[in-house]
Amino acid sequence: MKSRASRMAAVVGLAVSCLAANQLQAQEACTSMQVFLGIAPNHRENVMEYIAPKLKEKFNVELVAEAIGSANMVERITAQGANPRISIAQWDVPIGLTACEQGLCKAIDVNRAPNTKNLAEWAVTKDKDGNPNVLATNVLGVGIIYDEEQFKKNNMAPPKSWSDLGRPDMKGRVAITAPQSTMGTAALVMLAKNNGGGEANIDPGFDATRKLLPNIHTVFTWTSELSNLMQLGEVWAAVTSSNIAPALRAQGIPMKFVIPQEGSPTVNGGLSLVKGAPCEEVAYEYINLYYSDEFQALRMRKGATASPSASAWTKLTPEERAGMGLTADDFSKLVNFDWRAINAARPAWIERWQREVR
Repeated sequence: MKSRASRMAAVVGLAVSCLAANQLQAQEACTSMQVFLGIAPNHRENVMEYIAPKLKEKFNVELVAEAIGSANMVERITAQGANPRISIAQWDVPIGLTACEQGLCKAIDVNRAPNTKNLAEWAVTKDKDGNPNVLATNVLGVGIIYDEEQFKKNNMAPPKSWSDLGRPDMKGRVAITAPQSTMGTAALVMLAKNNGGGEANIDPGFDATRKLLPNIHTVFTWTSELSNLMQLGEVWAAVTSSNIAPALRAQGIPMKFVIPQEGSPTVNGGLSLVKGAPCEEVAYEYINLYYSDEFQALRMRKGATASPSASAWTKLTPEERAGMGLTADDFSKLVNFDWRAINAARPAWIERWQREVR
């Protein structure tokens, strides 16, 4: 008759075997990994160029990357229920903050992705228990871009302030972002702040927007709409993020980004692990590669997105830094908002925008 100790050893051994088998089965099941990417210039191209081949070589895993809007990511992951197929969501930090509070995220063990330790402290959002759940992937400011050629041709002074959007010489040449975009929401709150309001009092933001309407050519949601209008010479100035001007300049459109003197609200891109998703080991390798200095420098060169990792900036030449819409030296000019308060009020603001603005 077996002793109690030997029976216990057998049980433990069986459990270990089952665990190992499950891990092996999980790894074997991971033949492809799906990620959602934020929409940004060359984002998907850079991921597929740098990260995908390395995952293929190390794990024999195909990377499936789709660039979509942050709100759409939340809807699709929520619809997948308890067994999501998306392993990583790269949503805007403000959207990720709410998504994680709704239970869509898994805590990130930064020790399993050592390159994340290069991130600044402010780039790591933590849950109520102090565990990281959203990591900033870039630093974006919302400000004004303008067509240098058109401004020079028409003897117009470059914009310096948010109030310049209402100048008579800009009539019919301005585009602003709708609050369905996080950039547009940030701009609305900034207009409110400039006029005595803020996250808790958005009325001054709507009042300021209505005063701008005679100057507005277009209210847009996606930057692709803006790019077309800029290329056609229809729009000369627009409210958008800091990474758009360098991308347009690369296409031959002479755009320049301005941080208004009142400040530029920051809407950083973020990255989260999706709770219950497959391919965890591969996902951590993805994260580690994403935060490597080499990849962060690639994103700055090809996507003009400022890196939240200080060590990545050492990879750029002075000329490359000068070509960025926003550099690490500008971070002190950025304005941080209370996005928990904004996210709670945002649906009502969008409905109001539809009634009062467009």
